[in-house]
Amino acid sequence: MRIVCAVVVVAATLAAIGVGCGKKVPVFPNCGDNVTNGEETDVDCGGRICPPCNTGKQCLVDKDCLSLVCAAGTCAAPTCSDGVLNNSESDTDCGGPNCAGDGGAPCATARICAGNNDCASHVCTGGTCQAPSCGDGVTNGDEAGVDCGGSCPPCDAAVSMPPDLLQPTD
Repeated sequence: MRIVCAVVVVAATLAAIGVGCGKKVPVFPNCGDNVTNGEETDVDCGGRICPPCNTGKQCLVDKDCLSLVCAAGTCAAPTCSDGVLNNSESDTDCGGPNCAGDGGAPCATARICAGNNDCASHVCTGGTCQAPSCGDGVTNGDEAGVDCGGSCPPCDAAVSMPPDLLQPTD
């Protein structure tokens, strides 16, 4: 008796929403149906529910994009100069594997860092880039050698100079 009642209730519900023999059950939009529908801004991405879209996909707002940059309705590629913390940066537009070196920008003093290579001073302590100093163990600032020369005490023969600064002797 219960099974018959359940079948009758399901049939009555389907009839109430206009589904019967020969009619398709309505499909609700989802983020995996390979169609741009619901609140999606492109196929299965963007909007409040779906994951952010990749570069080149359509968007309405920055949060629709993985790069967090929506420009003229299209998700832009992340850069080290877009004013947004993205692209594996340690702080906005600096540091990280994509911005610390090779044409990118290392972070200035007091910016967030994950390691020494993220910082212009090459000194990251407690997650913050430090200013160059004469006691940090690194050739930085205006130093001629490790913690000597420039605004630091003069370098003398007892101080080891980096190999690229040594003059060959014949």
